[in-house]
Amino acid sequence: MGSGLKAKFLPHEEDVDFINEYVNLHNDIRGSVFPAGSNLRFMTWDVALSRTARAWGKKCVYQRNTHLDKAHESHPVFNGIGENMWVGPENEFTASLAIQSWHEEKKSYNFQNDTCVEDNDCSHYIQLVWDNSYKVGCAVTPCQRIGNIHFAALFICNYAPGGTLTRRPYQAGAVCSRCGNADRCTDFLCNYQFWYPPWEVPRPLVCDPLCIFTIFLRGACFVLCIVVVLVIQSRFPDIYSEKQMLSASKTFSTEEEMKSVEEESESEEASEEEEDES
Repeated sequence: MGSGLKAKFLPHEEDVDFINEYVNLHNDIRGSVFPAGSNLRFMTWDVALSRTARAWGKKCVYQRNTHLDKAHESHPVFNGIGENMWVGPENEFTASLAIQSWHEEKKSYNFQNDTCVEDNDCSHYIQLVWDNSYKVGCAVTPCQRIGNIHFAALFICNYAPGGTLTRRPYQAGAVCSRCGNADRCTDFLCNYQFWYPPWEVPRPLVCDPLCIFTIFLRGACFVLCIVVVLVIQSRFPDIYSEKQMLSASKTFSTEEEMKSVEEESESEEASEEEEDES
């Protein structure tokens, strides 16, 4: 990490409360855009993106990560990673403060013309509400100095897929009206809840329709087996008694056979003794 003296007050990039805070903030903003968005995707956390944010943040420079557009240098799967950065006094940092500052750039963005007015920067806002981005990972790093700020906090969020400035960030329209067929509308965002990248760890526990059908089928088979057993028992109440009788009969027959063998053996021994005496 950087050399900030108050680093212990800044959250680790894999701190659950920190993750939930900034992911929820992103989704809250994305779900409340104006004009309303018809195809914005629901965001979830990505560990690789957060580690990339941490690694670049350790350089303590307020400049775009030069590795984001290089294949597999910032993420094992995605290419073209998006990025937002914020820098401020370390003791003033909160994820909400940083993300809201990006959201404030909305005032400088003209959605109708798809332009940043008066040459102001609105790229952070565009990435914040970019429709195809559905993975986010952030990290905050303490730095001795960045620019004129001593004991600074450098907050970086990476996004996949990343946004561009080549079109409007999303399609206006009724919320979730352009979601995929298998998507669920979650907090006014398109959320395909049954798909997660195979490399995501820890992997969320989800049960898709096939999983639900399999569980139902197994349960139905189990219940059916119980019903069949009960019906057989009701129709043939002595079935177990007959088995016990057969078992007892077999045991009895075995005992008789053994007794017969013993008697024959004793008879043969007696005959041999009589022959010896004669």
